[in-house]
Amino acid sequence: FNKTFRDKLVQDYFVADLREKAIPHTKNLNILDTLTSDAERGEWNLQGLPTDDLSVQNGILTTRASRYPLMVDPQGQGLQWTRDKELPNGLAETSGSDKNFRMVLEDCLAYGKPLLLSNVEEELDPVIDPVLDKAFVRKGKSYVVTLGD
Repeated sequence: FNKTFRDKLVQDYFVADLREKAIPHTKNLNILDTLTSDAERGEWNLQGLPTDDLSVQNGILTTRASRYPLMVDPQGQGLQWTRDKELPNGLAETSGSDKNFRMVLEDCLAYGKPLLLSNVEEELDPVIDPVLDKAFVRKGKSYVVTLGD
């Protein structure tokens, strides 16, 4: 979503909801200052994320969303930022057309490593559906997920 639409959502829905429910809040609420700190934005900038409000909002959505983020990134800035940000965590990168896709997916799930699926087309391999649906089942102290077949 573009900046205009996001600003409208914050003002017309979020702030309006705060007022309606009589929840005390800062006048001229800045969602970026509320959800991030200067230090975090500085770290993101060092990792390659541009400093404009839209990019910072994208960073917030990427790092705080309960769903897995999907980036349409024609300039590649978000992709490079994600790589730089997650590299220390053991980032693995693959694509749906990679012959080792399932092996990389299973490795990331087994060892808790982040996985970056690049060049995603309109359809994903159904083997990843249980992961996207978060169909994790607790067994003892661990969580398991059954992939495809």
